[in-house]
Amino acid sequence: MTTPDLKKIISSSGINFLFRVFGLGTSFLVTMLISKWYSVDTWGRYSLVFTIAQASAMIFALGIPNALVKIVGNEGLDFKAAKKLLVKGVKITLLVSIIPVLLFAFGSGFLSDVVFESHQLRNYFLILTFSLPLFILHELFLYFFVATKNFLKFGLFMFFMPNVVLLLLLAFINYMEYAEHFTFFCFMLSILLTVVLEAIFIFEMKPNREQSAVTSGQLLKTASPMMFSGIMLYLLNWTDIVILGVMTTEEQVGIYNIAFKIGSAVFIVIVSINTIISPKMAELCGRGDIRQLKKLVHNSTRLVALLSLPLSAGLILLAPFILSFFGEGAIAGQTALIIVVAGVFFSAACGNVDQILNMSGNAVVFRNITILCFFLNAILNVVFIPRYGINGAAIASLITNVFMNIIAVCYIKKKLGFYTFV
Repeated sequence: MTTPDLKKIISSSGINFLFRVFGLGTSFLVTMLISKWYSVDTWGRYSLVFTIAQASAMIFALGIPNALVKIVGNEGLDFKAAKKLLVKGVKITLLVSIIPVLLFAFGSGFLSDVVFESHQLRNYFLILTFSLPLFILHELFLYFFVATKNFLKFGLFMFFMPNVVLLLLLAFINYMEYAEHFTFFCFMLSILLTVVLEAIFIFEMKPNREQSAVTSGQLLKTASPMMFSGIMLYLLNWTDIVILGVMTTEEQVGIYNIAFKIGSAVFIVIVSINTIISPKMAELCGRGDIRQLKKLVHNSTRLVALLSLPLSAGLILLAPFILSFFGEGAIAGQTALIIVVAGVFFSAACGNVDQILNMSGNAVVFRNITILCFFLNAILNVVFIPRYGINGAAIASLITNVFMNIIAVCYIKKKLGFYTFV
């Protein structure tokens, strides 16, 4: 990779990093406000349904968002051609989204009263019913911005717009003393406004009637393994929350979610850089330029590890102090936070193995790795949570994360001829 290319990546990563810092800060503010204006239990219910919403959106997006990044990069598509591909993806996912809408519409009572044994969750799930198509569209539009290397709009619509709108709406419902489930309704409205603005920026109110050169079958074939690996990755991060919700109290879910969100702050460095290099990786893989790919991966991994180290150390040393901002009860998540930070830093040191495999034509292999790790994580959670509570969930996540990264790093070495770390 040439020096100008590296400088461009660092510059774009810096802008993306600032957006992510803002998003992280406002996310913590949302956590604090919901916990203090309502209760930690309310935050537990909100975060539980939020997790299910994101997982559902990922499932029924069918892996098309990641496929957009790969196809646009591999084929060298321009903006116009990429937009045609996006339209095809939107049509497919909106049609498929009918399935989860019906499932949540008719299953909200069963999920709230039987699965999670909390009647208060029913209204949350009913709101989720009408929100899912919006969440799916939001996911598609964001990845379209990444695929076309429009990182400024990605940051604006991913971290700034929905978070600012959500904070304003939360302040309004608190002033009006609305019921707690309106917190999730506010989230839905923030995504609705964001999706409308995304569509305006992408399509400029001018529908494109030309057909895409990539067929629906080709799009789905590329997207399918990425869909499964994306789902498994998401569930690896959030299965802990769901199993805690089933096996412990909503208060425990809230405390663990706070600890996990703080511990995952290290991801802002990892994802800020990986978001920028993913399209470039797809481009290099499409050209078969393994030498430049190796250089890109090594440079980015060094940068991520270097920037992640002080942040990880700070979170570990200041864990009790940071948690105290979220209420006295949140300090109980100190050990879980430290374990989460250790796992995230290990991921930083190993490099972005998921995107390397996805963009280099090894998405099926990564899908199989994530499926294996998902079952491992679920088993470890079921074993550790009854004995160690939220710390058991964090330990299960750490073990699974280390296992997954080691397997992926070894496979990349075997297939592409280089280790992702230096």
